[in-house]
Amino acid sequence: MAWGLLTERLCKACRSFSNTHPAGICSTCRRDLPLDGAVCRPCRKQASLVAGLGSKTALDLTVAAVTGHQLFLAGTFRRPNLPGPQLARTAPQAASWRPPPAGASRPRWIQAMLCDPPRDLTRVSSHHPPAGSGLAGTLLACAQRTAELRGWSPRTLSLVSSGLRILAAVHDPGEPVRASTVQQLKARNVPARHVIDVLDQAGALLDDRPDSLTAWLEEQISGFPSQIRAELEVWIDVMRSGGTRRTPRARSTIVTSFSSIRPFLASVCGRYATLRQVTRQDITSWIAARPGCSRARDASTLRTLFRVLKSERLIFADPARGIRSGRNYSSIPIPARAPDLAAVSEAIRGNSALRVVVALTGMHAFQPGAVRRLRLDQVDLADRRLDPGGLNRPLDEFTAAAARDYLAFRRQRWPRTTNPHLLVNNHSAHTTATVSESWMGKLFRGLPLTAAQLREDRILEEARCGRADPLHLAAVFGFTPRTGLRYTQAGRENTEPAGQHVIQPPATPEFPASPRQKS
Repeated sequence: MAWGLLTERLCKACRSFSNTHPAGICSTCRRDLPLDGAVCRPCRKQASLVAGLGSKTALDLTVAAVTGHQLFLAGTFRRPNLPGPQLARTAPQAASWRPPPAGASRPRWIQAMLCDPPRDLTRVSSHHPPAGSGLAGTLLACAQRTAELRGWSPRTLSLVSSGLRILAAVHDPGEPVRASTVQQLKARNVPARHVIDVLDQAGALLDDRPDSLTAWLEEQISGFPSQIRAELEVWIDVMRSGGTRRTPRARSTIVTSFSSIRPFLASVCGRYATLRQVTRQDITSWIAARPGCSRARDASTLRTLFRVLKSERLIFADPARGIRSGRNYSSIPIPARAPDLAAVSEAIRGNSALRVVVALTGMHAFQPGAVRRLRLDQVDLADRRLDPGGLNRPLDEFTAAAARDYLAFRRQRWPRTTNPHLLVNNHSAHTTATVSESWMGKLFRGLPLTAAQLREDRILEEARCGRADPLHLAAVFGFTPRTGLRYTQAGRENTEPAGQHVIQPPATPEFPASPRQKS
C-alpha cells in the first residue's frame, strides 16, 4: 500500500511480516491483512509514528482510525524525529474510539494516486498477470455481456478480451483507463472502439480524447490577437454550453456560424487589437459586400456575437444592434428531370441499401436524417404501415419490397447484429449507433440526384396532385404550413410537368385528411 519501484509485489518488511503472521480482519481499519495482535502492520506503524520516538508507554493501536495512514514510499519508511508532546495531543481523541461490531459496514479505504505516467503497451502481453485481483475478471465479464447484446463474432470477442487483459496488466483495481492508452491497441489489430465501449459500461474509462470541434476552433483563431481570441472564446463557450436564457447550439450550427463571419474577423484583426474597437460602419460595409444569399445569415451571426459580448461586459456598446440586411430567402425547390430519375432507378437494381433509401426519400419524402434514425419496430411489414416518430402512414408495395430485400441482405451480411436501426454498415452493425451522413452520401456518389433532391421532387409532385394546398402538404409530410407554402409556391411556378417519373408516389387518398378538411 505504498508507492515505489519494487521487484516483487511486497517490500521486504511486509513480506517477512506476512510470512510469520496469519491473515484476518484488522480491528482498526477492517481490512483483510496479516495481523499481529488483531492489528495489521500499517496500523501498527501509524501508531508508532503518532507516539513518537520518545514514547515510553504502550502504543494506542486504534489511533489510525482517527488520524488515518501516513502516505509513504516503499523502502523508505522511517519514523520522523518529531517532538512527542506535539503529536501526543491527538492520543486522547483516539482513546475513545472502539472497533465497529462484526456486522458493521466496512469503511472505504482509497489509495490516492501519486502520479499517472503514460502507459506503454508495446512490451505488455495478454499473458502477463493482472496488476490487481478482480479487475480482469470484471472487464471480461462485461465484455461477454456486451458481446451478447451487440452480436459480436467470436473473433471480435477474443480480440477485445485480449486487449482487456493487456490493460488489466498495467492498471490497478479502481484506476481509470485512459482512452489514449486504449488507442495503442490498434497496432495489435484490437478493435479499440469496442474496448472503449466495454470500459465505459464497466465505469473504468477516462475519456481524454481531444475534442475535434475544440481543435478546429483553436486552429481557426490561432492567428488572431490574444484579446480578440479571449473574446471569441467567451462567445464560443456560450454557444457550446449555453447561458442565461440561452440554449446550447448544435455542432453544425457552431461551425456554420463561425465560418460565416471568419472573413470579417480576419479583416478586423488586421486593424484592431480588440473587438471593442469595431464600429457600426465596419459591420455595415462588410455586410453590404457579402453575397445576397448569405447576407442575412452573416448579419444575424454578428448580432449574436456582439450581443453575447455586451451581456458578458466585454464591450461597452453593441455596434451590431439594430442592423438589418433583408430577409433570409430559402432555396426554391426544383422538380427532378426525367433522365435523372431514370438514372437513379437504374442504380437501385443492384444495391438494396440504395433502393430502400430511395424508396423512403422519393416515395415518402423522409429527410435523410430520419432515414438514418428509422428503427426496425417502425417498419411494420405485416400490417403494411410505416410509423416514423408518430407519423403513421400506409406502406406501399415498392417500399415494402425494398425493405424486405434489404432485411434479407442484412440477415445474411450481419446475422448477429442487434442494432435497432433499419440501416446498418460495418461500423454500426456491432453497436447501437446510426449510420453516418458520409455513408449515406456515398450511396448517391456518381448519381445526378441526392436524397434531399428526391425528397423535394416527391413533395412537389404531391403539391401538383393536391392542387397546391399547403395545409394538405403539412398534414401528409409532417412539417409546418409555412414550409408547405414554400412548396406550393414552387409548384405554381413549375406548372409544366417534369416528365414521366419512373418512381411513382403512393396513392394520396390513403394519407390522413388535412386539418382544413377535418374542420
